[in-house]
Amino acid sequence: MTNPIKYPQPPVELAGAVDDYLYGCDPENGCGVCAALAEQLEAAKRARDWGKAYDAAAEVRNHPHPQKGT
Repeated sequence: MTNPIKYPQPPVELAGAVDDYLYGCDPENGCGVCAALAEQLEAAKRARDWGKAYDAAAEVRNHPHPQKGT
């Protein structure tokens, strides 16, 4: 017979690879929008607001830029 834990536990921290997948992005150099979103991303990470952090990273990834060389 097992003895289940009947009291709250601290949240589980995910591995760094998952963080890179969810929050990884490459802001375009010289783009003010990307720079502002990167600041929002870092502020959300410091505040441990993972929903806002994911949203900011997704916006950076999806922000359109002209293709280089075209």
